[in-house]
Amino acid sequence: MTPAVRRKRRDEIKITVSPFQSFADYKNCEEIQREVWRCEEIDIVPAAMLVAAAHCGGITLGAYNNLGEMIGFVASMLGMEDGILLQHSHMLAVRVAYRNFNVGFKLKLAQRKEALKRKIPLITWTFDPMQPINAYFNLAKLGAWTNIYEENYYGESSSMLHRGLPTDRFLARWNLSSPAVVERLDSGPPLRDLRKLLRQVTVVNQLEDVAPGMARSSPVKLNCAADPLLFEIPYNLPEIKNRNLGVSLEWQGKMRQVFRNYFKKGYAATDFWVGEDDGHLRAFYFLEKKKRSTQ
Repeated sequence: MTPAVRRKRRDEIKITVSPFQSFADYKNCEEIQREVWRCEEIDIVPAAMLVAAAHCGGITLGAYNNLGEMIGFVASMLGMEDGILLQHSHMLAVRVAYRNFNVGFKLKLAQRKEALKRKIPLITWTFDPMQPINAYFNLAKLGAWTNIYEENYYGESSSMLHRGLPTDRFLARWNLSSPAVVERLDSGPPLRDLRKLLRQVTVVNQLEDVAPGMARSSPVKLNCAADPLLFEIPYNLPEIKNRNLGVSLEWQGKMRQVFRNYFKKGYAATDFWVGEDDGHLRAFYFLEKKKRSTQ
């Protein structure tokens, strides 16, 4: 993609989403994986595997620019839980030059539409709790939720984005027709008065600055009974990982503490709050007690 295209405003870029048209689309997925995750060849999901997943009931959709070039894709496989069919979304990837143009959001909306067309009520996927942007996208923007935290789910990863940390993951659940999801997709994340809300909602930890742009967590309160709860993480957590792996590992340890403890007590992470305070961004996982059947 040329610099001239990158400079276009968001509303000037025409993006279409459709099912894969040929085997070349499956091959393009391999190249997009290399660009996005910067991993070794052994961790690339091959085109043949994506073909097989689609043939067995999975959903594969591509996002294309106005020249017909694939700029992103989403791929899921058919699964089952308690006798109910679901789609497990294994990959969502968008070329770097097309970030911040709602490509991923459009892919997820198309995936939802196709699943509902097939009378499939649920899509699941995993995501890294250490990536605040992903948490905002999945929980705040899409309306997914989670009460499952898996440690080192994929084992050691060759991806430059994850190297050095165990691959801890949330298992997200997207109940496609639930009122909460429909409202969130229609209206978007609500605007919040962060300072006011922080006086009303219990926060289980505090950030402690140890260097400019580098924060650790205070000891976590693990015996709170309030509903809801907030757990604060640094909005620049990926940057902290690049600067100091030790501090990043400490944050992963805090996440294991918080989510294992409160998930066991019946809480779920149902939202992700981001707001500005004194000129810098603050980010919080929002946890509440809510039955799975009501999500």
